[in-house]
Amino acid sequence: MPSRKTKTPHSSPPAKPPPKTWTALSVSEQFRTLFGLKKLLVATHREPVIYPDGTREASPLNQPKLKYPAGGVSQSLHRLLLQTGGDWVSLKSSPGPRKLSISLPGFPASYNLYRLGLKNTLESEGYQRFANDLLWPLFHEEPGRIGSQKEDFKNYESVNKKFSEKIAQVMIAQDNGVLWVHDYQLALVAKFLRSFGKASLPPMAFFWHIPWPSPNYLSYLPERRDLLLGLLDYDLLGFQTGLYRERFLESIRQEFSGNDEIEVSDQVIKKGTRTIHVGDYPIGVDPGRFETLSLDSIGLSQAKMFLAENGLAPEEMYLISVDRMDYTKGFLKRLQILDALFQQFPGWIGKITLLQIAPPTRSTHPTYQTYQKKVREEVINTNNRWKKRRWAPIISIERTVEHKILAPLYRLAAGALVTSTNDGMNLVAKEYLAAQKDEGGTLFLSRYTGAAQGLKEAVLIDPYNPSESAAIISRTLLEPPSIRRGRNRILREQISRNNIFQWMGSILAGIHDHTRRKE
Repeated sequence: MPSRKTKTPHSSPPAKPPPKTWTALSVSEQFRTLFGLKKLLVATHREPVIYPDGTREASPLNQPKLKYPAGGVSQSLHRLLLQTGGDWVSLKSSPGPRKLSISLPGFPASYNLYRLGLKNTLESEGYQRFANDLLWPLFHEEPGRIGSQKEDFKNYESVNKKFSEKIAQVMIAQDNGVLWVHDYQLALVAKFLRSFGKASLPPMAFFWHIPWPSPNYLSYLPERRDLLLGLLDYDLLGFQTGLYRERFLESIRQEFSGNDEIEVSDQVIKKGTRTIHVGDYPIGVDPGRFETLSLDSIGLSQAKMFLAENGLAPEEMYLISVDRMDYTKGFLKRLQILDALFQQFPGWIGKITLLQIAPPTRSTHPTYQTYQKKVREEVINTNNRWKKRRWAPIISIERTVEHKILAPLYRLAAGALVTSTNDGMNLVAKEYLAAQKDEGGTLFLSRYTGAAQGLKEAVLIDPYNPSESAAIISRTLLEPPSIRRGRNRILREQISRNNIFQWMGSILAGIHDHTRRKE
C-alpha cells in the first residue's frame, strides 16, 4: 500500500517555502523559524557517540576523540543538533562521564549529551528483554521467537520512568521547545512526564521506527493496553509508512471500542480533551554524504584493498548485502535465493559472489545464538555445495565496515540484495542507491520492507519465493546498462527529494502545527 503524505495545514504562512533539497542547515533554519531560541531535546535508547576505552575522563581542556557509531538516524540527528544546539538523553553504553558537551569543527553549535546509567542489573536485563525479546519479535510478526519473562514489563516501566526523570530535569534547566523521543524502547516516557504533574510541557513527538504489526498480533502482548495508552500521551506519533499508521489506528479502535473518551479518525486520535496527530513519515538517508564517500579516491582504494583481502578482485562481479545478523533480515531466505540462482541458471556459477557484511547482534540472547549458528552453518553448506576451484559463492564478514569503505563497496557492486522478511524501512537500500551515481548497480529489494512502499521503480523480490527471486535477479543483471542506469536515476531523484532532513523537517513542522491548532 503506498504511503500517504500527511498534509498539515499551517495556521500562518511559513517564513519561506520548503527547500527543494533539505539539508541539516535548512532543517535548523526551519527549527529556528518554528521554535525561536528554544532548544530541541532528543531522547534515544542508544547514545550517538562512543567514548573511547582507556581514556581519562575529559576536562574542559582535554576532550577525548569520540567515535561515532554507524547508523543513519542517530548520526543525522547528531548533525542537526550541531547546527541548532540542544540536548540529548540516552543510555550510557561506553566509558566516560555522565554528561558530555558534543561539538565538532565546522559546525556552529554544540549540544549536551546526558548519559543515563543503569546500575541495577536485573532492571536493565528485564528492560532489554521486554524491548528486544518481546516487542521486537512481536512487532516483526515473529511471536514464536518471544523470550520475555513475567517481571520484564515492570523493569521496562522503571527504565522509562528513569528516562522521564532525567528528561524532566533537563527541561527545567534548558527550557526546551520540543521533545522528540525515538522508538519502541521508550514508548512510556510521555506517560511518566505527564504523571509528574508539571504544569507546562513542551510539545512531545514520538517516532516508531520498526513495523507496526497487524492488530491480531497484539493479542500476544498482555500489556498492550498500557503500551497503547502510553503512546497516546504524546502529541504526535510518527510511523514509517501509511500501512503502519493505519494498523496502529486499527489497534486503537479494536482495543478501545466502546470507550467514549477515545475517538479515532484518519490522522487524529482524540483522548479526552487532548488531540494526538498520527502521521506517516518515511525516513530517508543523507544521499549527498554517501555519494561523496563513494567517489572519494582514498575510500575507493581502501575498498579495493578490502575486496582483495577477502579474495575478490575489483573487476569481479559481486552482490552486496549489509545487515545486522538478525532473523528479520532474511539471511536463510537469502541463501535459498542464491541456491535457486545457481540451480536454475548455472551460467552464474563461478561468475558472481555474494559479499555479505553481517555483524552479529544481541549474541548473548539464546534466540539469536541459535539463529546465528544456523546462518553460519548454511553459509558453509552453500559454499561447499557450489565452490569451484578458488571461487566460493559467499564471502561473509562478521564485523561492521566503516561508511568510508562501505560506500565505495556499494558503488562497485553489481547489485544490493535486501531480503528482509519484515523491515520498518531498510536504509541500506537507500544508501546503496545514493552511491550509484552514473552507475548501473541494481537494488534487489524485498517487498516486505517499508522502502518498497515508496521506491516503486525498484526491482522487487520475494524472499519467500526463492525461485522467482532468482529469475528476477538473473534477468535484471543481464539488462543493458542504459536501462539499469535509467532506473537508478529515477530512484536517486526520489531518495534525494525524500532525504533524512526532509523527514526531520516534516515531523518538526507537524508537531509545531499540531500545537498551534490546539492554542
